[in-house]
Amino acid sequence: MEFNFSQDMVIGRKHINLLKYDNLKYDFRNFAKKCFELDDLSEVHKNNPNYDIFKEFGPDVQTWYHNKFYNYLKETDEGEKMQKMYDNLIKEVILPYLDLDSALVQKFPSFRVQLPDNIAVAKMHSDNSLGHPIGEINFTYSFTDMFDTNAIWIEKMPRMKEFIPIEQKENNISSFNANLCMHYNKLNETGKTRMSMDFRVLPLNYYNEDKVLSSHSTSQTFVDGGYYKKVELK
Repeated sequence: MEFNFSQDMVIGRKHINLLKYDNLKYDFRNFAKKCFELDDLSEVHKNNPNYDIFKEFGPDVQTWYHNKFYNYLKETDEGEKMQKMYDNLIKEVILPYLDLDSALVQKFPSFRVQLPDNIAVAKMHSDNSLGHPIGEINFTYSFTDMFDTNAIWIEKMPRMKEFIPIEQKENNISSFNANLCMHYNKLNETGKTRMSMDFRVLPLNYYNEDKVLSSHSTSQTFVDGGYYKKVELK
């Protein structure tokens, strides 16, 4: 089964589209709440480190918040539980949503934090410009409400420079075309932290074994066993 990226990854179909699924079954918020010992994750910045505005890739994903969350998952059995929930989400929600029975899938989601008076990702970019293969579909899960200046701002169409926010309530997932559309963060003036995670799916018909690229941030190659793992519905 093949995916038609140019047809489906447009507004009105799967670009900036909120998924409908069993949100209670796939509620990832408790992993973060237990880690940070906080019920309202939008207040996680209080009594915790603040940072100067991020201007370069690297420091924006190496904060105290990132390290605490990843270490918590690594050092407790919560990491295995979250991995299992994520794997089930891919099989039961994401692949059916894309009408695929197999795909290359990011092994584990990327954690994001946008603190008040800061941004989450340092620079405006499209994922393809950072080395990601053309054809990837992006998804974002919200631990907290994403709104106004703490949302992801993205082009409606590639190269058109017309930006709109991806806004959603906590414990929801949206799909979007960050592969070709430029996207960025505004300075977060909401007074609330935005906590989220994102992940990518590459349909097999867009995988080119003769042109293997590498991740800008992790240097992992975009192959099965590298950045991705192949997921198949039985």
